[in-house]
Amino acid sequence: MSTLAQSRQPCEEAFRQILAHRTMLKAYISAIVRDPVRAEDIFSEVTIQIIRSWENYDQARPFTHWSRGVARRVALASLRTENRQALLLEEGVLDNIAREVDELGDETALERRKEALRECMERLPEHERDLIRQRYFEERTYQDIARLASKRVGALYVRFSRLHHALRRCVEHKLRLA
Repeated sequence: MSTLAQSRQPCEEAFRQILAHRTMLKAYISAIVRDPVRAEDIFSEVTIQIIRSWENYDQARPFTHWSRGVARRVALASLRTENRQALLLEEGVLDNIAREVDELGDETALERRKEALRECMERLPEHERDLIRQRYFEERTYQDIARLASKRVGALYVRFSRLHHALRRCVEHKLRLA
């Protein structure tokens, strides 16, 4: 094998790992910087840093923990550079976010979860799918939806709470069966 081919292998493996965990990394970065455009820029820088430091990565350790450490350093350095320290989250909050994004799993697990959610959504009556579309796809407030539907906001909160619970149960059931 040529020297060039040997040097590409670690970069390719690093890139594969990044792609397999990109949703987790983007979610973690977004939680830190709270700006979707800035998070995309930082994700690009994190990708570069991971590839550059791949030879220092101890592959006996989980990639998720190591890559999140890289993401945290890059994101916090970016915020400091922009004098945005007031927005920084406490260390414990970042650790809680890390635990939550771990539960997302890799891209394959996330795709299974999204497919299960799609199937569960299809089972809902049309009027409930419409509520979800308005809230999460059109990003309407509860107040706007209540006004359009001639309902009380409190009743809408109860309805969404029940919908969330039903969808969560359905998704969990489908994932257990898979």
